[in-house]
This record gives sequence, structure tokens and C-alpha cells, in this order.
Amino acid sequence: MYKLFAIAMAGLSLVFASCRESQALAVEGTTDKVTVKVLTSTDEINETQALDVLVKFTMHNDWHIFAENPGSIGRPTEVKWRLPEGYRVENIRWSKPKDFKKGKIIQHGYDTTAYYSATIVPIDRPEKVQDLDVEVSWLACREECVPEKMVRTLSFAVTDVNLLPGTEWRNEEELALRSFKTADIPANAQAYNLLLIMIMAFTGGVILNFMPCIFPILTIKAISLVQGSIRPKEMRQEALLYMLGVVLSFLITAGILLLLRLQGEQVGWGFQLQSPLFVGVMLAIFIVVFLLLMDWIHLPPLFADKLGRVTASKKKVSAFLTGFFAVLIASPCTAPFMGIAVGYTLTQPPYVYFPVFTALALGYALPFALVGFFPKTIHRILPRPGKWMAILKKIFAVPVFLTCLWLVWVLHSQLVIRNASSAGTMVWEAYNKAKVEKLVADGHPVFVDFTAKWCITCLANETLVLHSPEFEKLAQSKKMLLFKADWTNDDPEITEALAAFGRNSVPLYVYYSGKDSGYVILPQLLTYKQVETYINK
Repeated sequence: MYKLFAIAMAGLSLVFASCRESQALAVEGTTDKVTVKVLTSTDEINETQALDVLVKFTMHNDWHIFAENPGSIGRPTEVKWRLPEGYRVENIRWSKPKDFKKGKIIQHGYDTTAYYSATIVPIDRPEKVQDLDVEVSWLACREECVPEKMVRTLSFAVTDVNLLPGTEWRNEEELALRSFKTADIPANAQAYNLLLIMIMAFTGGVILNFMPCIFPILTIKAISLVQGSIRPKEMRQEALLYMLGVVLSFLITAGILLLLRLQGEQVGWGFQLQSPLFVGVMLAIFIVVFLLLMDWIHLPPLFADKLGRVTASKKKVSAFLTGFFAVLIASPCTAPFMGIAVGYTLTQPPYVYFPVFTALALGYALPFALVGFFPKTIHRILPRPGKWMAILKKIFAVPVFLTCLWLVWVLHSQLVIRNASSAGTMVWEAYNKAKVEKLVADGHPVFVDFTAKWCITCLANETLVLHSPEFEKLAQSKKMLLFKADWTNDDPEITEALAAFGRNSVPLYVYYSGKDSGYVILPQLLTYKQVETYINK
């Protein structure tokens, strides 16, 4: 068992072995009206790693500057980069502006502090580079208006080491995140403190156990544990080892997500299901589970693969591996609260990842672990072993079989691109950011369904609510234009759109009323009454 633990810890250590914390690089320019500070996440540059940048604007003596969209009159504040071949700028965000009203003239801008953030990403055999040039221009106004500009060169040391941002960057990034236009339910996710996000992650982890592709498997495993001889000490040890397997698996996932982010990738929970190879592996696993539940094949123990069969007598190893396997089968699912917590985490500094994913892991591990901690209580509740166990296994084989069919459909869908879909007489157009923005600007009500065929929650919501006759009538009465953002395969435009709403997973439902530029985000688990309430607000 200790060897297995050492191997798992070594795997986790390898994720961070090549990482080093770096200091921020800062340059500044000041006038009597505005101070501009350019800050980068590291003072070294790695040609395979993305570089995050912030530009902080501090206004003095009642001067103000304009937003990216200045409104009726004004000139937008601009940040221009001169980059070498092989780099591009992505994920541009601005602080939420305030309105300046003079009669019928409405302008959008900033009068105290504002932030611009972006990521400089290597895309195609980038040149080794030590210098990046940035030009920042703005129009400062009080009674009069004065155009100003700052040009600076950022000089870096070159390294091959994966770099992690230091304290100065993390502190400034935290302030910037609070000022951005990110929205979420029940409020701006950036406004939550870390403790609240961890509570949401823990709650989402508990609920994750009851998703249809997970609940049958873990329930049968839990029942099988307490139907045998009760050995409280051994069962508690196995429960702890199961929790350890779950926690380590989630931490490794967090480490992979962090490294992918450092490389400039935009990924979220369930990203691995965008790979047909991974979906194929999952399909094979669920087929084996289905055959086991139907008693058409027999493998001791139920949840061990080849390694488990070799060590069937070593129940501690089996418990540890069950924890790893439980996380694997959870990958297609997103539970309530979990989407907000994970979406928040993946936009935060690296130090936020591991507390949140640990809370998620502990919540997910808790229900199954309680069976091991209190086996006598569960044993008293359950009827004596008998034919009911065989019947229950076959009942639970049904959702597992449906999961297999669903994975076949996902695999097929990943090879077929659909530009639009229909349900009844409703037509869902493929998501197009520019088209959605134009329709919203013209005052049309728009509903956007961010979904994926590997997301079970998404499919349930679509079947029960979004493709129902009631929703169709509601859409027609409101003259809604419907868009489906299908994230089954990796799509940078959809990933960027999710990030703009503070999310990094699906489902996500956004409704623009058309009355103004605002929008509402609906809950992850839908009922028709909820949808009707949100849309009629």
C-alpha cells in the first residue's frame, strides 16, 4: 500500500517538479492626470508558456478616461502590443465602467481606478524573445480633454522552466478580478471569498455522487461492503484510503489544469471528454461495468481492473484504486454549485486551485466513506442479503446501459459537425458571438444554451425543459432567438465566451431580454417554472 501511495505522490510531484515562482515585472508612466502601470505575471519568459499581463490606470484630481466602448462621445482607451512572430494576444478584459451623464449624452469610463488584462500566448514556433513593446493611449477629461500616450519596452530573461506568479502579481490580479464585468448566480463569482467557494465546491462534490452515471456504481459497491462481515477497524481504514484516492486524483486533475493554463490553454472541468480517445476509453469502462452488473462476466473485486484482479486479496489497494476510479467516472458530470466553484477557481491565481479541488474531493468522497465509518448503521437499515441484491444490480444496470448508449452518441457526434439543430418547430442556431452581440444591441431577446453532448446535466435540461412544448410557446411569445453553443469538441470562441461569464464548464444558460444590454444567468438545474420566472423578470 505504501508503494502505491508513493507512486501516486510521485505522480503529483512530477506535475510541479519543473515549476518555479517568479517575481512580477512592472513598468510605469505618470502624468498629472493619470498613472499607468503595466504588470506581467513573471519577470522571465518561457517560449512554451503563456504570459498574463495587467495594465492599471489610476486617475488623479477628478480626471477621467474612457472605456473600450466610450459611449456617445469620447475616445476609447487602447492597449496595443508589438509582438514577435508566433505570439498573439487573447482573453482581453476591462474593468466594468461607470456612466457619465451630461444631459442626453452618456459616456462610459473610469474616474478612480481601472484595469485591463490579457494573455500573451505562444501559438506557432515562437521566436526566442526578450523584449515586448506596449503602447497605451487614452483621452483624459475634466472640463477639457487631453490625449495622452505611454510607450514602454518590457525586457525579460529567457528560461525553459515553467513559471508560477509571485505574491505581487497575485495581489494585483485579485483587485483586477473584482473590477471585471464577470457575472454569475447568485451574484458576481469574484465577490465570493475563498471559504465560501470551498463550501460550494464541497456541496457540489456531495451532490455529484447522485448523478445518474455515478450513483448506481457507488451504491452497489457500498452495499456490497456492508453485506459481508463487519470489521469496523478495517472498514474505516479502507474508507480513509478511498478518500485518499479521491483526493489525490482530484489534486492531480487540478495540477494538470494549472499546467495547461500556464501553457495558455483554456480548459475546464470535463475537458478530457472533448477527446474522442478518452470518450472511447470511458465507453469501454462503462460496458465492462454494465456486464458486471448483469452478472454476464465476473471480476473480483467489482471496481478493480487488471491491477485490481492481481491484488484482489489486498482490500486496501482496492479501496485506494476505487477512489481513483470514482473520479474517472465523475468526469462527465457537473453538479449544482460545482460549476460556479470550478469556474471561479480556473480564473484565479494558482494557489486557489488546490484548496478548492480538495474541498470538492472531500465532498465527493464523503457519502461513500460514511458507509465505511458507520457500517453497522447501514447494515441495520438494509434488508438481509438475498435475491433483492441481484434485482437491484440489474435495475442499476439500466442507467449504466443508457450511459453507454450516450457515450456512443457522444463519440459519433464528435465526428459530425452540426451548424444548427431543431426541436419541434424551434430552431437553435450555432453560437456566433458577433451575431449574438448585434442582435442584443438591436434589442432582440436572445437565449444562449452553452452545452455539450458529454454533459449529462445539459442533456437532461434540454430533454425536460428546453425542448419542451411549454418552452417553445414561451420562446415564440417572447420572439426569442435561440443559440446553442456546443462545446462537445474544443471550440476557442465558446471557451472564451464561458470565461467572460466566469465559467469554465457547462451547462450555462444566458438570457438577454432585449430591453437593455443586461442579461441573466439561469440555474444549472432547470425546471420550466424557473425558466419562465427568470425570463419574465
